[in-house]
Amino acid sequence: MRRFLLPVLASTVVGALVIAAACSTPTEPKKEEPTFEEGAYGGDPLTGTEHLSNVKPSPSGDRYALVRKRTPGQPSNPRNQLWIVDRDGCNPRLISVNTGTVDWSPNGRSLAVTVVSGIDVYTYTIDLETGEATQWTGKDSQRLSFPVVNNPIWFNDGNRLLVSVAQEAYQQPFSRGTYIIDTQDSTTTGPLLEFMQSAFLGNKDRYATGRKYLQNDNPLSGNFIRYNFADSTWHWISDLQKDSFIRHVDPPVPSPTGTTLVQSRKVKSAPQLFFMNHRGEKVRQITELGGDNPRWSHDGSYFVFRRDVHRGEGARYVPFRFDVRTMDAEPLWPALPDSVPEFPDLSTQSLDKMPPMR
Repeated sequence: MRRFLLPVLASTVVGALVIAAACSTPTEPKKEEPTFEEGAYGGDPLTGTEHLSNVKPSPSGDRYALVRKRTPGQPSNPRNQLWIVDRDGCNPRLISVNTGTVDWSPNGRSLAVTVVSGIDVYTYTIDLETGEATQWTGKDSQRLSFPVVNNPIWFNDGNRLLVSVAQEAYQQPFSRGTYIIDTQDSTTTGPLLEFMQSAFLGNKDRYATGRKYLQNDNPLSGNFIRYNFADSTWHWISDLQKDSFIRHVDPPVPSPTGTTLVQSRKVKSAPQLFFMNHRGEKVRQITELGGDNPRWSHDGSYFVFRRDVHRGEGARYVPFRFDVRTMDAEPLWPALPDSVPEFPDLSTQSLDKMPPMR
């Protein structure tokens, strides 16, 4: 198989904190929530450890795509390496570098990725069978001609991509907001909603959730919304104050099959995960030992998230799997050393460089 290197542009099961209605008196006292003091949790990754993000299950669940921030001890290696590993974390293969986000096509045969070069970002799709990479934004001939388009997400039809335009460059001919790119006929629709970004599709593509900014300095500016495709309406799902929102809250990620959203919020100096419904109501904390960067399985039965397991200054990140039915979280790869894949030297990966994008 030919593989392409995109150019440099770019043990313990944790008890859930969800409190169900009790039908009998507890036999044990409630476990007190841990408190993480400032500087005692998190920080830069510890030397020699892996820092993985966007760990996304394939539609069939037999593989995972993930972004590896760097090669430990090899500062000259390219950053943000996109790898695919088998379900058990073995057989890793390098797909691209300088990758920001990744999403599987519904048939599992291609990936949609954000590629980063300095402040410039581009949207690509990569065919995993042929190795062919196709650029969808950032060319003069394309409607989204400036390098400001990111976070491509596949619709269930396997043809369209939902993308976000968060920046506005000098003389940019299109507005900030969300757009749809049709990969069959190369047409672009939008903006669906101006000043909406970081959008994710939910509940069988009935809606998208994301940030919404206002032109004026409204307290709601920068909060989260739900955009309904059926009638093109949108609704606030959060009313967080501006200062705390920007620093401590990540976009809610909707279930692909239901109405549940999962969101990371900073609590007592550590990020924790919360569930809520698609209206932003019934918010409840579901982790007590930290978690962020959730990515759902295709069927919505579980999601993968990242946890800093060091519990001290500096971080060691491990992917965890949260089962929605049991409300339990456990390491995704407990059998592997340090619960992360063992990546081969990049020199063993055969990759070809793409031509310049512009």
